[in-house]
Amino acid sequence: MEENEKKNQIVKCEFCGFTFQKCDGISCDSCPINCKTVKCPNCGYEILPESKSYKFMEDNVKRIKNRIFKSV
Repeated sequence: MEENEKKNQIVKCEFCGFTFQKCDGISCDSCPINCKTVKCPNCGYEILPESKSYKFMEDNVKRIKNRIFKSV
């Protein structure tokens, strides 16, 4: 994904449900540990980035589930 596409991603706040572009949220760019959190501009909730391993597992579980229920 290009840098511009990453900034224009749509994010939904897990706390208040507000939808905004990732570049509209406040991130902790000056953070010394580079945690990449995004703060909701509506309520201030800090949204952590999704881990790659979690995304990998979630995608595989969905794929397996679709194969099982599709063949039934």
